[in-house]
Amino acid sequence: MRNGSRVKEHYRIGSVAVLGSGVMGSQIAAHCVNAGLDVLLLDLKSDDPTRPDKIAEESVKKLKTMRPSPLALPEYADRISAGNFEDDMGWLWEVDWVCEAVIEKMDVKRGLMKQIEEATGPHTVVTSNTSGLPISEIAEGCSDEFRSRLLGAHFFNPPRYMHLLELIPTGQTDPDVTKAMHRFCEVILGKGVVRCNDTPNFIANRVGIFSMASIFPWFFSGRLRAEEIDLLTGTLTGYSRPATFRTSDIVGIDVLAHVADNLWPAIPDDERREVFRLPEGVKDMVNDGLIGNKANGGFYKKVWTDKGKEFHVLNPETMDYEPQKTPRFDVVDQAKKQGGTAGERLKFLLDDDGQVGSFLREITWDLLLYAANRIPEITPSISSLDRAMCRGFNWELGPFERWDAIGVEASVEKMKADGRSVPESVLKMLEAGRNRFYEGGSVWNLVKGEAEPVEPPAAGAITAAILKRESSEVWSNDHAALLDMGDGVAQFEFRTRQNTLGFGLIDAMQEAFGRTRDSFEALVIGHDGENFSYGANLAEVLKAAKEGNFNLIDNGVKEFQQTAVDLRRQPYPVVAAVAGRTLGGAVEFMMHADHVVAHHELYAGLVELGVGLIPGGGGTKELLRRSLAMVNREEEGDPLPWIRSAFKTIGLAKVSESAPMARKMLFLRESDTIVMNRDLLLKSAKNRALLMSDSGYVPPPDPMIRLSGRTAFSALKLSLLMMKEAGQITGWDEVLATHVARILTGGALSEPQDVPETYVLKLEREALGELVREKKSLARMEQMLKTGNPLRN
Repeated sequence: MRNGSRVKEHYRIGSVAVLGSGVMGSQIAAHCVNAGLDVLLLDLKSDDPTRPDKIAEESVKKLKTMRPSPLALPEYADRISAGNFEDDMGWLWEVDWVCEAVIEKMDVKRGLMKQIEEATGPHTVVTSNTSGLPISEIAEGCSDEFRSRLLGAHFFNPPRYMHLLELIPTGQTDPDVTKAMHRFCEVILGKGVVRCNDTPNFIANRVGIFSMASIFPWFFSGRLRAEEIDLLTGTLTGYSRPATFRTSDIVGIDVLAHVADNLWPAIPDDERREVFRLPEGVKDMVNDGLIGNKANGGFYKKVWTDKGKEFHVLNPETMDYEPQKTPRFDVVDQAKKQGGTAGERLKFLLDDDGQVGSFLREITWDLLLYAANRIPEITPSISSLDRAMCRGFNWELGPFERWDAIGVEASVEKMKADGRSVPESVLKMLEAGRNRFYEGGSVWNLVKGEAEPVEPPAAGAITAAILKRESSEVWSNDHAALLDMGDGVAQFEFRTRQNTLGFGLIDAMQEAFGRTRDSFEALVIGHDGENFSYGANLAEVLKAAKEGNFNLIDNGVKEFQQTAVDLRRQPYPVVAAVAGRTLGGAVEFMMHADHVVAHHELYAGLVELGVGLIPGGGGTKELLRRSLAMVNREEEGDPLPWIRSAFKTIGLAKVSESAPMARKMLFLRESDTIVMNRDLLLKSAKNRALLMSDSGYVPPPDPMIRLSGRTAFSALKLSLLMMKEAGQITGWDEVLATHVARILTGGALSEPQDVPETYVLKLEREALGELVREKKSLARMEQMLKTGNPLRN
């Protein structure tokens, strides 16, 4: 038996039992396995006497086939132990955390809570995953001791990919339990934790469903089409990419209707309660089975025509589907031409005298005023409300960030002119001389009527935005900046479009090397963006090639290689902080850094063959070097299987689906660090850089690389020939892959021999020099830049 008092003091969580193996429960279990926890998954006992755990077992099995995958690696599913409520509730005593995730019915959850109480002791934290049922009512009838270690933990679907987790303590939850779970969910599970009051549907669903419900009448009345509304409520104005109706289809129209129906009786004092009475058209859709993507038909429907796959849109009058129309609004075109931020575009469009302005003013006033009136009911913090909407609904701007962007004082006057009632708390802020909710590093507290510091996105988090706000910029130009992270660590921040690695950024990195050498002890390469980098600036390469400026390309490749190699030649440690899409040249930089701190959601790949090139910034060389290092671990020591694996990774332009998969593909080393929370990426990278510096960092010697020569080259060529004859690759695929094979093996070398890495880098440069002069490679580059899709020629 564990030491209950010791565990209760620290609440260290290393194991979890997830109760309920449905869509949410099984995926929560998968995410816990991704985070390294010991996981039990329990559900009802099966009627099959030979397989009592069949229900949970089948749910685990399904995890391996789901897309996008809930698992970092498919084999992680084997780490989940399945059981059932009847035979295995005794296991709960041995776990640190019980996560209840059964059906959203109060009587079912209450009954299970009584069983959990009987099966656990004071050492176990208990959470209920619910999208809106009151946590205090779920625990009704349980002891005060049990209620002290119970709170809500609302995961968003899919749990692996959605950053938000709403944590809902009750009036009886022990503050130490809340604090421990907040930190655990933030650091170990990698969640953007927002604490909520125990009110109906908490924060994100309360505000998010209201926002969508306020928009629906514009569609069902026929005033605007679904495509038009989605254009106006997408990234154009600071919402999410799926906008309103595509989001509805993803969530499920039946789910939205269920949430709204449950909310209406639960919020008798809500001034906008009637908005949650959804239009009759929504009920008709649910009755007709038009409930979204899971039914292959909601507001949009995927259809196959002579032209291929298309998406048709619902006509609310006929309830039939028809081809989409491209929305045409002159004022939107004007807003786009002005560029700028989503907030600036919204501000411009709100001044429109036509239908667009009328629509956006109505739904914007609805959203902003509703959010302000929910303070302090659902949360006392406007930053918590904004973060919940951005993390849970993927909005670019939360309601109060949106209000700042359009101007609080000016918009309040327009609201009054439109007959809207503005909350006193907002008017008092303006009376106090404060014209923004967020200003510098402070945020206005509408409850207290005063400014207070903005909390970081996670405890101790470091972001480039925070550093710049604190005037920590050391040097910058249009391509990059060098920031002072404190404690002798510098941060190199990309500032190019999509963080591409163009000629200017390479020069900026060399500048940063020198400045770090003069003034700092370590360097972190990273930024706040969702994606580390899409790789080299393809537009620059294509432009130079079309102009015949091949000297610029040749010199650029040489400088790129030199800069990559220089990452590990500095007299101080260089740590790369990577996340999201990390492609092509970005992988080459990552692989040359002394250490990598990677977010769990790392999608890394050497994808150059798709654009008619080969990894020429040291990527082919580095993958070969790491593959050969694996040879020494095997008794026979045959390098060919490992060379073939590297060849396949590059030739098929494979991209990892997670950081653990990137490690398996050798893009990451075993010694590299994987963090679950994107908000803690730069902090972790800084800590690693400090540790390396304090340990007495010395740059490694330049490596020698063993090339296997002609025999290995012939083996790779043979495999290409077979693939071409089978129709698996095109003629130009074969040409590109042959270049890769020559670099990996040394090609014409008569026998295996050790060479300096400069030899392999030269082979890379020679291959690239040939390919940028070829029309078929230029065609691939042009196709990618125009359409975002690869050309198979």
